[in-house]
Amino acid sequence: MTELPEPAAGRVVIEERMHPLSPLVSVWVGVVAIAWFAFNEFLQGSKIFSDLSRFGENVPWYLWIVLGGVLVFLVFSYWSWWTTKFVIDDTELRIENTGAFQESKRIAFSRIQSVDISQPFAARLLGLAELRIDVGADAGTKLSYLSRSRAGEIRDYLMKRAHGRSATTSEPSAAASVWNDLSTDDQVLIRLTPGELAAATVLSVEFLMTLLVLSVPLVIAYGFGLPDLLVGTGFIPILLALSGIVSTRLIGQFNYTLARTDAGLRITRGLFTLKSQTVPAHRVQAIRISQPLPWRWLNRARLDVTVLGLGGGEGEEMTTTILLPTGNPRQVQVALAAVWPGLRLEELTFQGPPRQARWLSPLQFRWMGYALDDQVVVSRGGWIIRAQHIVPHARLQSAALHQGPLQRRLGLATIKLHTTNLLGTEAIAHMAQDAARWLVYTEMDRARAARTGELIDPPGLRAPVELVADATPPDTLWTPPTSVAAAAVDGGRITGEGTASDLPR
Repeated sequence: MTELPEPAAGRVVIEERMHPLSPLVSVWVGVVAIAWFAFNEFLQGSKIFSDLSRFGENVPWYLWIVLGGVLVFLVFSYWSWWTTKFVIDDTELRIENTGAFQESKRIAFSRIQSVDISQPFAARLLGLAELRIDVGADAGTKLSYLSRSRAGEIRDYLMKRAHGRSATTSEPSAAASVWNDLSTDDQVLIRLTPGELAAATVLSVEFLMTLLVLSVPLVIAYGFGLPDLLVGTGFIPILLALSGIVSTRLIGQFNYTLARTDAGLRITRGLFTLKSQTVPAHRVQAIRISQPLPWRWLNRARLDVTVLGLGGGEGEEMTTTILLPTGNPRQVQVALAAVWPGLRLEELTFQGPPRQARWLSPLQFRWMGYALDDQVVVSRGGWIIRAQHIVPHARLQSAALHQGPLQRRLGLATIKLHTTNLLGTEAIAHMAQDAARWLVYTEMDRARAARTGELIDPPGLRAPVELVADATPPDTLWTPPTSVAAAAVDGGRITGEGTASDLPR
């Protein structure tokens, strides 16, 4: 393993080009197509190979066009590779391009949010990997491609520098596995089996609704005895639509592993394309726990996370927001504890809405509610897909009170909690209006106090808390709401929270 020296002021630490095989990854489809054509023609005894003296005359003209296009693209790719290099000094990462147009892109260590590794199928075959450097609101930067081991070294080095720690390799870390990008020093928290992912995929709302909608023409064609229509409008669309869902959910999340490393929580997944994402726990803005109706039979749920600076990849599902594709109560508890140690949802007391809220939300009335403690505020709602939104007080950016005409008539109001809103606005719906007004002001006080506490004790510099598996995990993912009277206003006093007279005017 190549050691990365301790940076010194004004000294360049690393200066190198990408891997020499990088251009081949961009043209691998064309190379494979030409190789397959040649191999197929050879097996069939084509005249292309039977008379090698007239090889050029026997090759089809269109193959020369394809071959020429591949070669031209390969030449330009190697020119770009030769004129591009990355430099790391004591303060920043620079990407220098000295080709036809000179360009220098600089990224200070303090701006780096995350550094992830992606291995597309072609790169994986060549032992290469791509580094994706996320810098928040700006477009990310890619280093395409490095050798698999070198990408891991650069990733770990940049993450340590981004966290304000000195990076040294006097004690080199254990080599990461090519299969799941984890080393013996990493603590594996959750690993999902293919059976768990398959069951969650087949019972997902998207899969079942797609099957239901697309089966309508299938039933019509069968009922009228139209075999051609049966194939064209039935089997083929169903197979294409369902294969897309399976590819995203099962193949994309294959061998999902959640582990804790020195750089943060690491999520690895993928059968053909390996994706390794590092989630800094202290940058998590909110978590959504969702449970579709069919998943209630399995007692499983999905966790999505909002992380400052992270978004979905290009042309793909927002996989970067998935913290746990599917999990039982124990796995959900472990994932939450990895982000916020000490959080136990089953120990929270949820306040339900007043009885008059039943008129506005009859189906989800018994499920709606909110709860809070010293660390987080939790809201929940939904019917076909039940969801809980968990927002730390320190990550709350603003809180707003909304009241429609029907709500004013019934004495109700809705609170919207704003973070980065990647998962949508978290809302506490249909509270008693006095209770809602009180909660808006007190929650902002909690948010200010929590942020002040983080200035004194930054969460990114705290020592990680050892996670111990709970011997008695909760039996269910959901805590039943308290009685509706718990959130009602009694004689001007909000039960267990404060008085209406204490509210600012």
